[in-house]
Amino acid sequence: MTRHRKILIIRFSSIGDIVIATSPLQTVRQAFPGSEIHFMTLDRYVPLLECHPGIDRIISFDPTTGFIGLLHFKNYVQSNGYDQVYDLHNSLRSRIICRGLTTELSRVEKPRMSRFLLFQFHWNTFEKDFSTSAMYHECLSGILEFDNKLPPPKLTVTRAEQTVARRMLESHGLRNSFIVLIPGAAWAQKQWFADRYAAVVEKLSHNTDRTVVMLGSKNDSICGEILKLNRDLIDLAGKTSLRDALSVISLADAAFGSDTGLIHAAEALGVPVSMILGPTSTETGAGVSLARSENISSDVWCRPCSQNGKNPCYRSRQFCMDQISIESVTSSITKRLLV
Repeated sequence: MTRHRKILIIRFSSIGDIVIATSPLQTVRQAFPGSEIHFMTLDRYVPLLECHPGIDRIISFDPTTGFIGLLHFKNYVQSNGYDQVYDLHNSLRSRIICRGLTTELSRVEKPRMSRFLLFQFHWNTFEKDFSTSAMYHECLSGILEFDNKLPPPKLTVTRAEQTVARRMLESHGLRNSFIVLIPGAAWAQKQWFADRYAAVVEKLSHNTDRTVVMLGSKNDSICGEILKLNRDLIDLAGKTSLRDALSVISLADAAFGSDTGLIHAAEALGVPVSMILGPTSTETGAGVSLARSENISSDVWCRPCSQNGKNPCYRSRQFCMDQISIESVTSSITKRLLV
């Protein structure tokens, strides 16, 4: 009997990058339909990948175990007998885990020099069609056959989870169609302004028959700021688990907010989004994946200024966000409802 191939895919963080990594995951599954595919990620992101049809086993890693724990984990991985490992993170942690493996190893090459030239000198050396998904697929080049049309990222929620989400929404008085707002981000520079989000919510409540449901973590202070300015929404920020949030998003007609993980997750659930891009840009792989979605950005000379938006703005005000109007965001969302 022929032994099935055993494959490991590594991507530790963060939510958006893990979501996008489900695109090459599907390519691997298509190339090796009878294989056993394991996906390794940080323990706090495991719920993101639960129920995914392309994954046979999720391997969680606790980053608090320290270097000794990392070495024990490395030995554990080596003992699993993988035929192929795809390192889609290329970090010190993933390199230590993969060091000494006697199996085939393919590691993503990050465009660090191109990023440096673009952020520091605004010299763009990126290919016109560059995307994070395409970068991950380069890791598969020469090993797997795939066409130029890359599969979109994909996440899955169950009907039972959607039923729980509906009951949660009904407990807040929502029984009709709705739009999801995800205003938070890991870095403040990636967040639009609370007063403008509040104004968009007001316009949507007047111009559409949809209610706005706001999602976020307990640490997303912008959610509280929006709520102070406009209470004409359902506030679920800090009140859901990651699986609950995904289930709520899967039921929405559209989503809008920052270039952040849950917005990428919305697309992976088939929900069209309006993504507000400030310091990040499509040149370096940021932005939407679905044809039904839209990037909202302003054309200012100083953007993009960083890969993930963590660098503080050095100008008198953050023009990349300041020049995005309430009307442009509102119009983008209403268009998504018609797509």
